[in-house]
Amino acid sequence: MAAALAALREPPANDFSFIYETGSARVDDKGVPETSDWAKKYGCGRAARQKRLSISRLATSMTARGLNQLRPGWGLLPAPGKAQIYVYPDCKDGRVVADVVRIDKGHTEGLEPKITEELIKMMLAAKGGKLQQSR
Repeated sequence: MAAALAALREPPANDFSFIYETGSARVDDKGVPETSDWAKKYGCGRAARQKRLSISRLATSMTARGLNQLRPGWGLLPAPGKAQIYVYPDCKDGRVVADVVRIDKGHTEGLEPKITEELIKMMLAAKGGKLQQSR
């Protein structure tokens, strides 16, 4: 068990982009760390606040599980809100490393359409992220 937990502290040897998404209610008082082991691994620049999205539509996905235990850290009912996107620029080999923090959210409210769209754009911009037509 200790070996498995130790393995989780370091990025794996495989190369792939890393986009972390969370709700602000899941982050402690220190907030999201200013550095990233993933950004270090790929020689990225310092995290830059790329954009702040205002969400006007409700989340389109949510689980009904745990509705009797609603609390900020776990998640509340879907509601509009805001999200802050931090991108680590200039990562080697075209990798994408980013942190997305949904403001005033836990982790189960679901992803709002605008956030989902931004995540997909980042995924497609990453090395190997181009959609390929199957034959």
